[in-house]
Amino acid sequence: MIEYINEISNENGYKRYNQYSISDNFKELIFDDYYVYNTKEYNKKELAEKLYNKNFVNKYNKDTQKEIFDLYINNEKFKEKVLFIYSIIDEEKYTQFVQKNPNIQNPNDYTITYNIVDSDGVNVNMYQLSLSDIAFVF
Repeated sequence: MIEYINEISNENGYKRYNQYSISDNFKELIFDDYYVYNTKEYNKKELAEKLYNKNFVNKYNKDTQKEIFDLYINNEKFKEKVLFIYSIIDEEKYTQFVQKNPNIQNPNDYTITYNIVDSDGVNVNMYQLSLSDIAFVF
């Protein structure tokens, strides 16, 4: 299990941290700098938006597939979750992984938990994802 905590911000002594728990099975799929998500060093916003447009916005027809737009594309919480996935999962590594592993028996053995923790000890679970969640967006 990969456990990683890094500081997001420090404003007048009030600190916020990214906290990740990533199963070892996911190690080969994540970007080397996955931990910079939501920090000043984060540099994958453009890439994440591009993937979101490719895999959702430009893939479906707004007129004939209205339900997909209503359930997913126009759903801000869904979009935030998808952009998070695209920010930490390397598309090329994921593609290679799928080619090498056409049948996964236990997708729940592949998990990512992302929390935001502050200096007051408040821990907010932002995302708890499995391979099934990630496969859906790619």
